[in-house]
Amino acid sequence: MKDESTVSSGAVRVVPAAEAPGIARIPLNMTKKTMAKRMTQSAQEIPQFAVSIELDADELAAGRGRINASLTTDDEKVSVTALLIWLTGRALCRHPLLNARFDQDAVIMHEAVNIAVAMDTADGLKAPVIRNAGVLELIDINRALKDLSARAGAKKLAMSDFADATFTISNLGMMGVTRFTPLVNPPQAAILGVGGPRTGVKVQDGKLFPVQTIELTVSADHRILDGATVARFLQTLKESVNPMFSQLL
Repeated sequence: MKDESTVSSGAVRVVPAAEAPGIARIPLNMTKKTMAKRMTQSAQEIPQFAVSIELDADELAAGRGRINASLTTDDEKVSVTALLIWLTGRALCRHPLLNARFDQDAVIMHEAVNIAVAMDTADGLKAPVIRNAGVLELIDINRALKDLSARAGAKKLAMSDFADATFTISNLGMMGVTRFTPLVNPPQAAILGVGGPRTGVKVQDGKLFPVQTIELTVSADHRILDGATVARFLQTLKESVNPMFSQLL
């Protein structure tokens, strides 16, 4: 009986992949196995579509600057991601279908807005949850986000930190990405992808002015949502920046 590693096909020697030079087999850890399973489920079972809108990054930065100037310590300074979680939580309260899930012959509506936040860690992508993001104050969301981020970096997240998510935010703006379309994280109905700032132009009083924008993209489950519903959610998110900030100052 011939050894498989020495079987030849014509002039080409067939070598098992595990033994081929320059190839390594890297076993998946539990986190990556779970992610692979969920993303396969997402791509195969959920009919998805995406809708994007541009947010005025200058307004967002100015509002963040005013908020941080009013805080007493550096530990309290809020991040862009914390701001977006806070704004998104309130927008989801006004557009609850994006905070729902599909269940065969029904749509399950969630009363609480629990936002999972995608984080890049040494163990791979993790998405711990900030609960009740629709009613929490901005400072509380910022503290919760910092706590989850610190514990994710120290590999101290518990299973309970990942439970009960109803919506997900993935922000790649800090990595230089200006636009991307994330996959829905089942069984959630939608996910928000946040890009980094880029320079555009706006027309004011008949003149062109440079402006920094951030592109927000929602991927959504078409069994629950349609384009108009998602567009209205994004419009609410865009238009809420200045009014929301003015409530804090």
